[in-house]
Amino acid sequence: MFEKILIATDGSEHGLRAAKVALELGKISGGMVTAIYVADTNRTSHLPDDMLLFSIRELLLKEGKEALKHVENAAKELGVAYEGVVVEGNPGSEIVNYAKSNGMDIIIIGAVGRTGLDKFLLGSVAEKVVRSSRVPVLTIPREQT
Repeated sequence: MFEKILIATDGSEHGLRAAKVALELGKISGGMVTAIYVADTNRTSHLPDDMLLFSIRELLLKEGKEALKHVENAAKELGVAYEGVVVEGNPGSEIVNYAKSNGMDIIIIGAVGRTGLDKFLLGSVAEKVVRSSRVPVLTIPREQT
């Protein structure tokens, strides 16, 4: 049933927790897990087009690759088929668009994400994905402490 699983991650501990759920589902179903990290470059669109903007964009993309590396390592440990992708744009929209255009069977996303200047996956992103997606969305709540 879930052969193509999309996990939206932001590199946070909570995002990695959601990724582990996706990887376990991939292991059980024998499916392929794709992790997506959306670098929210829309937040920089109002800045002047200069080296500072270029540096910020490059930093966002580097953070995305690092976040995906953690998911990749977890996938290898579990023996799950995996691929990672970094895209740029509005996180909620890009996650839904990627799922649609790549025929994903389910999206797994953390219910909350990072906070402060680094935020990429927020509760509002999860809500947008849930409301906009045409495939099932599994939201992973914050771990109880």
